[in-house]
Amino acid sequence: HDKKIGVVFGLKNEMNFFNIKRSNIFYNYGYGKSSKQVAVEFIKKKVDLVVNFGFAGSISKNLNNGDIVLVKKIYNPKKNKFNNENITNQLLKRLKQYKHKQCNILTVDKVISGKEEKIKISRKFSDVSVIDMEAYNIKKELSKIKIPMICVKVIFDDLSFDIPCFLKNCINEKGDLKKVSLLTQIILKPMRIKSLWKLNKKYYECNKIFKTLINSLLA
Repeated sequence: HDKKIGVVFGLKNEMNFFNIKRSNIFYNYGYGKSSKQVAVEFIKKKVDLVVNFGFAGSISKNLNNGDIVLVKKIYNPKKNKFNNENITNQLLKRLKQYKHKQCNILTVDKVISGKEEKIKISRKFSDVSVIDMEAYNIKKELSKIKIPMICVKVIFDDLSFDIPCFLKNCINEKGDLKKVSLLTQIILKPMRIKSLWKLNKKYYECNKIFKTLINSLLA
């Protein structure tokens, strides 16, 4: 409560689950290139710590939908990396009450939806288990003035199911769903409703864990 904390979510939908309102906590969302701008915004606010929450994809058979991950190392596609700090504070103490795993993450520059593509990445990055689209970008900016960051992810898409490829065309650059585009895709191929139903079920299960986690850690 005596620290300025910046909280970065990957997507607006993730941020909407965050119910904590305190003068020392600032929050925003962004993935891809926009996540860099969020980090710059928090630097200007002179935060003491940044926490990155979000859904992520698993490229390991040992991580499944709903698993909680505390990130240790953060890579980019060029294999540059940052070691995430082990910070002893109240947030990490609270995380211990949740069953979680410590893993390394790779920040990619596009949506990785298929199992085959994930397996290909896992072979190239043998010590990486998780992929996202923002952690490295945030960490790179914060490292310039040595602001520490904690990165906690909840696994959404694991190796047991793929995110439907047609959804890539239904999401804008901020990660928001383009409803008209989605409706068009369903009209063109009504059987896509089946894959969306399966995806929604996984999303609902993940949401319950995510909402409880993010609000209890910073309460």
